[in-house]
Amino acid sequence: MLVAVLVLGVLAGAVALRPVGPLGGPVGGGQADPTRLVPATLTSVQTVPCEEAEPGLPGSTCIKVRARPDGGAEVEFETTDPTGDGFRAGQRVRLSILEQAGQPTFYNIRDLERGRPMLALAALFMLAVIAFGRWQGLRSLLGLACSFAVIVGFVVPAILRGRSPVPVALVGAMAIMLVSLYLSHGIGRKTTAAVVGTGLALVLTAALTAGFVAATSLTGLASEDALNASFQAGGLSFRGLLLAGIILGGLGVLDDVTMSQASLVFQLRRADPTASFGKLVTGALAVGRDHIAATVNTLFLAYAGASLPLLVLFTTSGDSLGTVATAEAVAVEVVRSLCGSIGLIAAVPLTTLLAAALAGRGAEASQSPTTERGPVGRTSYALRGRLTPEQEPLVLDTVLGLHAPRLSHA
Repeated sequence: MLVAVLVLGVLAGAVALRPVGPLGGPVGGGQADPTRLVPATLTSVQTVPCEEAEPGLPGSTCIKVRARPDGGAEVEFETTDPTGDGFRAGQRVRLSILEQAGQPTFYNIRDLERGRPMLALAALFMLAVIAFGRWQGLRSLLGLACSFAVIVGFVVPAILRGRSPVPVALVGAMAIMLVSLYLSHGIGRKTTAAVVGTGLALVLTAALTAGFVAATSLTGLASEDALNASFQAGGLSFRGLLLAGIILGGLGVLDDVTMSQASLVFQLRRADPTASFGKLVTGALAVGRDHIAATVNTLFLAYAGASLPLLVLFTTSGDSLGTVATAEAVAVEVVRSLCGSIGLIAAVPLTTLLAAALAGRGAEASQSPTTERGPVGRTSYALRGRLTPEQEPLVLDTVLGLHAPRLSHA
């Protein structure tokens, strides 16, 4: 029932927030970038003297470059190598070309092309997933592709067309959760418990994040990427983008924890079909506490690692720890980490209770006979199922009659 309500809510949200109308960008108030990017090959790189290539980058050098754009004539220009050894002849690069009336054409190296090694890494990843996970691994890769499709095909276009980022991200996250979990783990009670637990924890995380982003007066202006996106699209809500990013980022950890917890409950049921609801919950929560302790630390370290250069900058500035921790660039990561961790903690008992209720007493072995070891050389049979005491002897007599020619007289 809860899953049906969740599916209907996602469908209604997707229809209400569907990306229709004019696309953001110059039409929406942004500014068009006249720079063209073309693939090119460096044919010559030569260091040339200069006073200071890049202030603040002691290893940077000035270089004279010759490059041949694909399908064009060779060009020559001077630029900066920020590392001193980043460019060499034969490299594939993305060349930026700025042409303005009455001025000479400006060339610069925007970035290196990394397509081939990244494709090789992606292929290695997919091979490892399929080799270990086999059919389930293949389904998980399909779920990953669906997640990418939802973000690129719904979340980003809807935000660019002026939809509020928070409900867009919440609907997109719920859609990703439903598709990826059921596709990766199959339709069943175990997956349903994980889906409902993830959905409830995600709503809690979104509510906490919205409340504390407002309470701490975070603006989202500390993100250079958000500033660039607003410059290109125009009129984007910085705080909305911040909240949307936290919601989507939290989903990646939530579905891992909830699926593991639901799977644990059902494994406990298989190990002991007679276990009570309380015993299943107690046993699963004991493991869940260990999982949460490790995951929360992992979540914090992931955010700290992503912000390490920023932390070094603030630490060397001479400001106190309180000043550094409450600066917006750091406070964003603190709020993100703590709200996500609270959502994780709530997800464990929620999913455990749901999974224990869906597992049911003896659900996995409701109609299957089990054997109990008796004295050496003998095996006694006991039936587990919905049989009355009068029906059990009849069933046993029928089984013995069918298998009598194969039974030993011992």
